[in-house]
Amino acid sequence: MELFEIILLMLAAVSLSNLVNRFIPSVSVPIIQIVLGMMITLLPLHYELKLNPELFLLLFIAPLLFNDGRHANKEALWKLKKPILLLALGLVFITVAVMGYFLNWLLPVIPLAASFALAAALAPTDAVAVGALEQKLKIPHQTMQILEGESLINDASGLVSFQFAVAAMVTGVFSFKSAGLSFISISLGGVVLGLLLTLVKYGIVKWLRRLGMEDVTLHMLIEILTPFLIFMAAEKLGVNGILAVVSAGIAHSFGYKKMNPEVAKLRVVSNSTWSVIIFVLNGLVFLLLGTQLPDIIQTIWSSAEIGNFKVIMYTLLLTVGVLGLRFIWALLMDIFTKNKSHGPWQIRFKKALILSLSGVRGTITLASTLSLPFFLDDGTAFPARDLIIFLAAGVILWTLLISNYLLPLLLGKEGQTEQEEEIQAKIEILRNVVTGLNELTTDQNHLATAQLINTYTSRIRTLKKDENQDHVQRSLALSALIWQRENTLHALKKKEVNSYTAYRHLKRINKLLFMHTRDTQYKKELFPAKHWDEMFGLLQQVRLSNRERRAELTSLKIQNITYVIKKLNVLLTKGEVDIETASTLILQYERMLLHLTRNESDTNARKEFDISMQKLARVGIQLERDNTQSMFEIGRISRQSMKELKRNILFMEHDLREEMI
Repeated sequence: MELFEIILLMLAAVSLSNLVNRFIPSVSVPIIQIVLGMMITLLPLHYELKLNPELFLLLFIAPLLFNDGRHANKEALWKLKKPILLLALGLVFITVAVMGYFLNWLLPVIPLAASFALAAALAPTDAVAVGALEQKLKIPHQTMQILEGESLINDASGLVSFQFAVAAMVTGVFSFKSAGLSFISISLGGVVLGLLLTLVKYGIVKWLRRLGMEDVTLHMLIEILTPFLIFMAAEKLGVNGILAVVSAGIAHSFGYKKMNPEVAKLRVVSNSTWSVIIFVLNGLVFLLLGTQLPDIIQTIWSSAEIGNFKVIMYTLLLTVGVLGLRFIWALLMDIFTKNKSHGPWQIRFKKALILSLSGVRGTITLASTLSLPFFLDDGTAFPARDLIIFLAAGVILWTLLISNYLLPLLLGKEGQTEQEEEIQAKIEILRNVVTGLNELTTDQNHLATAQLINTYTSRIRTLKKDENQDHVQRSLALSALIWQRENTLHALKKKEVNSYTAYRHLKRINKLLFMHTRDTQYKKELFPAKHWDEMFGLLQQVRLSNRERRAELTSLKIQNITYVIKKLNVLLTKGEVDIETASTLILQYERMLLHLTRNESDTNARKEFDISMQKLARVGIQLERDNTQSMFEIGRISRQSMKELKRNILFMEHDLREEMI
């Protein structure tokens, strides 16, 4: 029961981290998750969480790398294969060698093999952290493609190097020649096994489809189990499980090329399911680090071998070493490619610096160090295990802080401007959809059109993130109340409504106006009657029956709402208020009008409304798809944004089909 409770607690903490990031966007989600993990240890829990290193590797790394392979941009991988391989293979091995010896020289308490293990854990960059960074800043497109391709391959090369270093530390035996030959054999074996098992999996899926078993839940379960089964099979056969799941993930990215209804539906479910799984796993890794850190910090702090200030400086030195080595490698790589289009040395220097600072360490580094065994083969404790995890955590934190606060300064306003232009293009796409829907408005479908337009304008408001938007909307709502009061007084003057009904309605409107404005004129002006004869008529009408009073009040409300809608549409036509601000209020009043005027034919009206909504939703989806393609073709949005928008459109189409069924 205690284990179940702590799992629920950590899942809640993963969700909470995103909520906190919403209010503190300057602090990255991984840092928030580490802090939340440390806070969990302060709770009075009676369960001590112990990590099994082998299970940790299987549970976290296998699905994370499999998913990276599934979403790999194969065209970019092939086009930029030279810089990607130089970074993902060459830089990783250089980092392991240089940083391994440097770390052993800096901290002799960590044996050489263990130093190589930590260097190998620090070598891979984190795709998730880089992807999150791209959402805040506009990293140059080609640089981003290199980072994505590098993070996919260097995860595998770094983890393979890590496993060799750990094996050497645990067994006490290591040979460069045998390690090199073994590296090639188990790496190729892992790639081949991943491809073969993927073919076997597709054969099973094809057989199930021939039997008529098209259940999406069954096929989704098979897909989720795939990386775990492939990793376990690779470990049993003695080949590299990491490269096996990466190659299997890349092979799976070809699986959705054949389009049919079943595959399309599975793709929608697969994208949604994997996004949740990856979000949870990434969050849990940082939370687990947070739960482990208090004990590790206490152990390091109480150690007499290393001072507290020194150990923090060591994490900073390691960070400078890793990023400095990456910067030198990026400069040399740029020089030796001899590409004149790269421009003068200032541009080359800046490009190398961006590539270096974007090399954030994250999930793979954490997962590697946390998977370190507790004991060697001879039964003794793994030397300096807590110190290694502490150093890795320090480097992760420093790289996260550098990428969050130094990289934006390097990119300057140019990166932010490009991002703002892309957001503006997305807003224009949605506005074009709204314009197209407005052209289809008729007397029969106007309410359905207003409802659908409101969903698009809500998305526009989310993209705009205008701080004045709420103020403008409140001001317009206040104007609507003033218009209601104005129309009620006009109806009273024309004797279109009896005084008693007008009094009751004005009293309610004045109360609302006073609450919003604190203007005492609305509080004082209670009675519409000015003369004794009017007052006498008012008192006479008090004796109206309840039914007659309700009918009078309903009629007055309908007049007021119709008047407000008319005024809002006039403002909209004149361009005095934008459609995003007015449409929500118009829809609100039209709903009120529908509620007041409904009759026995409500059932038929509801059916007509649903049919209109479905037709208009299909038109809106097609308009959004066409506008997205146009914006991509003229270069207003990137390929990645285009894919993201089309994926969202696919989800909306799926929901629409489900509603129709």
